[in-house]
Amino acid sequence: MIQIILASHGQFCLGLKQTVEMIAGKTDYLETISFKPGQDPDNYRDDFEQVLKSQNDQPTLVLVDLKGGTPFNTAMYLKQKYNLEIVTGVNVPMLLSIVTSRTAKSSISDLLNICLNNENWGIQNSKLGGTHHAKLSLN
Repeated sequence: MIQIILASHGQFCLGLKQTVEMIAGKTDYLETISFKPGQDPDNYRDDFEQVLKSQNDQPTLVLVDLKGGTPFNTAMYLKQKYNLEIVTGVNVPMLLSIVTSRTAKSSISDLLNICLNNENWGIQNSKLGGTHHAKLSLN
């Protein structure tokens, strides 16, 4: 199964994981790597690489909070050495769509398509959304 790494400033990635698991249940192959306040970027890169070393060069999807920040720059640097695909702007709807659609046969391309599908971006103005209501449960 494709490994997913959530990388963010502070505890944002941990909150995303907890939120998605609250809705969809325990999720395997989902790691978080927080860039902590005051942390040295080189130390963060070492922590990030430790997680990647355990992947045995399997494709890994890295979802980061912000393009141009340390988590993004670190992932881009490590992409030179590891089999990574990187998507910025991770949010709950995107991650929820990925973890509920991912199977053992899913390819990295399949997961990228889910990430980049604008229906999974979760951005909508309630005034323009009409009276449509989302499903209250995944069951």
